Amino acid sequence: MRRLPVLLSIIALSAGASADPELTAGEILRRMLRNDAFGFNGSEVRMRMVLSSRDGSHRTRVFESLSRKDGDEVRSIVRFREPADVAGTAFLLLQHADREDEQYVWLPALRRTRRIVGRERQGSFMGSDFTYADLDQRDLRQGASSRRLADERLGQSDCYVLESTPGASSASQYGRIQVWVRKADHVPLRIKFFDRSGRLLKTMYSRRVTTMQGRPVIMESRMQNAQDGHSTDLVIESIRFRNDVPADLFTARSLERG
Repeated sequence: MRRLPVLLSIIALSAGASADPELTAGEILRRMLRNDAFGFNGSEVRMRMVLSSRDGSHRTRVFESLSRKDGDEVRSIVRFREPADVAGTAFLLLQHADREDEQYVWLPALRRTRRIVGRERQGSFMGSDFTYADLDQRDLRQGASSRRLADERLGQSDCYVLESTPGASSASQYGRIQVWVRKADHVPLRIKFFDRSGRLLKTMYSRRVTTMQGRPVIMESRMQNAQDGHSTDLVIESIRFRNDVPADLFTARSLERG
């Protein structure tokens, strides 16, 4: 009879394990995107962008952003403040849940607003190693098939490893994207981007992550180009979470107001 409690315990443990199935790749990606570790969903941010060449030369740019989140809709506006040759340039991103995202850039020297469409989305954002397509994460959000690879450990962090493949009809320049997502808080610690032929194009590293008001925020990140040695560092200098940014700021016409 003394074996009965042991047997019941084993049965209970087995039932508990089966009631907590492994997360799928899609579920992990959704949690990662919902957590918004980059801090652009409902916030006011001042950020420094450092562009570094293989020869050791550097260029620094400073911009400010405002963002607003309403359900699955996210709106962001970025204004460059420094240096003088890019000051006044502004960028608007409208992420939609059920239709094509919209991107616009205001070029003060030309006094006009231009929409970023088609292959232009593959172009460099303000000379950085980030493309316009990288900014809205559509290659991870929409139309890609995802699968889990073997879990790995990065430093002290246990990570899920995912691979997303854009559909054959996708306009994405990427053949596949691999993401290392920290299990503790679903922060992407590393993202590798490969072209359609399987060649590594670039890798994004989350270099410093902190927790603010219960939210993990990537305070420093680097995009390293594997082809030419160029890199882009993004450093958050200040951030304030807000839910009161007026919706009428996020229009193509508002870009011209400065």
